[in-house]
Amino acid sequence: MGWASGYMVFLLHKHHQHVLYLQTSKLLYRTPPELKAAQSVLLQMLCFLFFYWTDCFMALYVTFSLEKHFIEVSALEFVDLGYAILSPFVLIHRNGHLTKCWPAQ
Repeated sequence: MGWASGYMVFLLHKHHQHVLYLQTSKLLYRTPPELKAAQSVLLQMLCFLFFYWTDCFMALYVTFSLEKHFIEVSALEFVDLGYAILSPFVLIHRNGHLTKCWPAQ
């Protein structure tokens, strides 16, 4: 997953460099879509690494601890599901088109 994410960021950066001369001065103050996509990929990768390593260390702790407490096992289950639960919300938050669907109150 790390190699694929890195390659995707590399391709997005390369594409951004190719189309940089096409942008007018009006668009210079907006973040280009290539950079937004690269930031989303990197944010997803950071979330994955955080939950993966946290799960790894917590699983080792729970496995080698003499007493299994309910809170430790529940926290381990939450961390197991954390990436699957939170990653769609990261993408929804990063997508500007979806925020227009729900007007602010």
